[in-house]
Amino acid sequence: MVTTVLASAVIAAVVSALVSVLTSERGIAAENVLQERTKWRDKIRVLVSKIHEALVHEIEATRLDELRAELSLLINPHDSMDEEVLHIVSANNGTRAGEFTQRVALLLKHDWERAKHDASLWRCALQKPPARVAFKDYR
Repeated sequence: MVTTVLASAVIAAVVSALVSVLTSERGIAAENVLQERTKWRDKIRVLVSKIHEALVHEIEATRLDELRAELSLLINPHDSMDEEVLHIVSANNGTRAGEFTQRVALLLKHDWERAKHDASLWRCALQKPPARVAFKDYR
């Protein structure tokens, strides 16, 4: 009887320690990822403002190419929706500046929803990750 109680106490202590370590590590990782995502969203906002201005005012193609290259380094090169965003950033596309801004807004909204999802252990366990809304479905 005493050995059963002792074994149960040891098992409970080990499980408790394991859960505590996992929770702590997940919290630290989530905090760091959330901070980096916040910085990333801020960089995207600043860059998109510059690109939007360049598209609307039809700034020289070389400057637009530089901004496009900078944006391409910040977004996913393997995502078709991100490729569509980059495709708009080219000379003589000033008429699509509004579409460009809306597409990036959808990207930022999706990242924000993912960050909220990832920050909550309960959401991660009970809900599937948020899906990104396609531009065609947004309109």
